Amino acid sequence: MPWFKQFWPWFIIALPASVVIASFFTLWLAVSNPDYLVVDEDEYQQIKSELKAQAPAPENKQVKDGKPETPSQ
Repeated sequence: MPWFKQFWPWFIIALPASVVIASFFTLWLAVSNPDYLVVDEDEYQQIKSELKAQAPAPENKQVKDGKPETPSQ
């Protein structure tokens, strides 16, 4: 019986072929739905202010004598 009439060769060929088809589908999704990373200056300032508003306030660490703490060497 020739190889092309057997089940297993077609099964083994079908696995990589399905991955190729899935990769083309993923490529089509990426090209048809672009992720716009470049924004204009107004949008940038708005996003920057929103992120700044969400950030926690920096803590001012001071020692008992009222002077700012300096790193030990």
